[in-house]
Amino acid sequence: MIHPGKIKSGVNHVFACASIRSDVFLNKGIHVQGTLRKQKCGYQWMRVGHAAARFTIVIMLVSLAAMIVLALWVYREIPETEWHLIYFLAVYFVAALVYANLGVWLHEQLHCLAFRGTVHEKRTHIVYERKYLLALSGHYRVTGAIDYRILVRALLDPLILVVSLLVVGWLGSFMLPGWWLPLLVTMAVAGVLDMTHDFYWVSQIRLIGEKGKYWDTGRELEVVWKE
Repeated sequence: MIHPGKIKSGVNHVFACASIRSDVFLNKGIHVQGTLRKQKCGYQWMRVGHAAARFTIVIMLVSLAAMIVLALWVYREIPETEWHLIYFLAVYFVAALVYANLGVWLHEQLHCLAFRGTVHEKRTHIVYERKYLLALSGHYRVTGAIDYRILVRALLDPLILVVSLLVVGWLGSFMLPGWWLPLLVTMAVAGVLDMTHDFYWVSQIRLIGEKGKYWDTGRELEVVWKE
């Protein structure tokens, strides 16, 4: 049987976290790059924004190198005809169009998969925007505090899309043209690149773990914990 004192202590901790978060919520409306950290009344508060430049550059360079190699592979697999270059460009255009719309939509849906069947399900909202005519962008946000394990799962669930693209590419390589596999691997690399900020957030909160309470605003992540 749980002692009433422990329940009260846990509730007080949650309210304290929310209070500290409210008190130190500075620079509202300004997107943070990297992390912003403060301390008050024995509590630590941290806001995690866009991935730090060094973290982003490493993932971008590795992804770009992989995409160049894969593009050369696709180019070599396309039959040598007078339409060779046009065929190559058309294949990549269609792939980019599919990922920039269906891929982005699935990415956000997979983020929210972790909230299904929990108290967070009705507090989760996905916002899609079409900033460009042919490309979709989006982000999700959750109202209220989130537990560590659920948050990490939500951040990493888009890896399901990456793995699915690799599996579909491998299976299709037995029946479809030779360019199919490297093209699907390219889309999988794009999926990893799309998770840059997700990986960064996980790297910043892993040492805090279950000690913290987390608020995911979609653009930024806030954490309050007691050392």
